[in-house]
Amino acid sequence: MKRLRMLVLLEVHISSQCPIRLPNELRWLQWPNAPDLEFGSGPKKLVGIDVQKSRIKQLGGKFTNFRKLKFINFSKCESLASVPDLSLVPNLESLNLYGCESLVEVHQSVGYLDKLKFLSLELCSNLSIFPNKLKTRSLQTLNLSGCSKLEKFPNILGKMEHLERLDLQRTAIRELPTSIENLVSIKVMSLEYCENLTRLPSSIYKLHNLESLNLQGCSNFVMFPKNMEDSTDDGHLGFPNLYNPGLNGCNLSEVDFLESSSSFPKLKTLYLSENKFTHLPTSINKHRALDWLDVEKC
Repeated sequence: MKRLRMLVLLEVHISSQCPIRLPNELRWLQWPNAPDLEFGSGPKKLVGIDVQKSRIKQLGGKFTNFRKLKFINFSKCESLASVPDLSLVPNLESLNLYGCESLVEVHQSVGYLDKLKFLSLELCSNLSIFPNKLKTRSLQTLNLSGCSKLEKFPNILGKMEHLERLDLQRTAIRELPTSIENLVSIKVMSLEYCENLTRLPSSIYKLHNLESLNLQGCSNFVMFPKNMEDSTDDGHLGFPNLYNPGLNGCNLSEVDFLESSSSFPKLKTLYLSENKFTHLPTSINKHRALDWLDVEKC
C-alpha cells in the first residue's frame, strides 16, 4: 500500500489495540469512527484528514513533518484531550474540533498559523486553555461558542482583515481585550449568555464594520461603554453600521451610551428588555432610523 494516495472508509469499524500505521505517501484520508492511527517518521504528503468521531485520545508527536496538510477534521472525537504543537503544519487552513467534549487544551502555536482560515471549537465544553495570542491573519471563521470553561479571550496581534464573524456564546469569558479593535472587518459578534462578562472595552467603537452585536442574557453585564472619541482618523464616529444590538436580559443600570445618536446612525432595532435602568435619555428620539424599541420588564 505504499503507493496509496487516497483512502476513504465509510461505515468501516475496526477494533484494534494497537495504532494502525498509514503510508507517508497518502494525500487524503477520510475515515469516520477510525481507530487510533499513526504515520511513519519522515515527511508526509497528506493534504486532508477527516477522522470525525474517531477514538483518538492524544496526538502528541504524531503531527510532525505534515507541511502539506491543509484540512483537519477531528469533530466529535470525544476522547481527544489536547491539540499539540502544530507549528510544523504551517499550511493548515481548516481545523475543525467541533464537539470534542474532552478537549482541555489547544497549543499556543495554533494562534500563529498564518494560513488558518477556519477554526471551530464549538461545544468543546471542557476547553480551558486556548492560545493567549492570535496572529492568524487569514482567519475568516472563529467559533468558540459553548466552550463553557473558557474564561479568557486572546490578545489580537495586528489587524485581522478577513474575520467577519465571532461566535463566543455561552463561554465563561469575563472581558474582551482592548486589542479587539484589530478585528477591523468584523460584522457579527455573538456573546449571548456569557454570564461572567462584565464589560466591553471602549475600543469596541473602532469596529466600524460591525452590524450586529448580541449580548442577550449576559446577566453580569452592568454597563455598556461610552464612546470617548470625537472621531477617528477616517472620520468615523462610533458604530457607523451597527443596526441590531441585543442587550436584553443584561444587568444595565443606565443606558447613557445612547445619548449620542451620532455614535449609532443606523440603529434600527434595540432590545433592552429585562434590565435595571429607570429611564431612557431624552435624546433617544434623535435616533431617526430606530423603528423597534423593546424595554419590557425594565
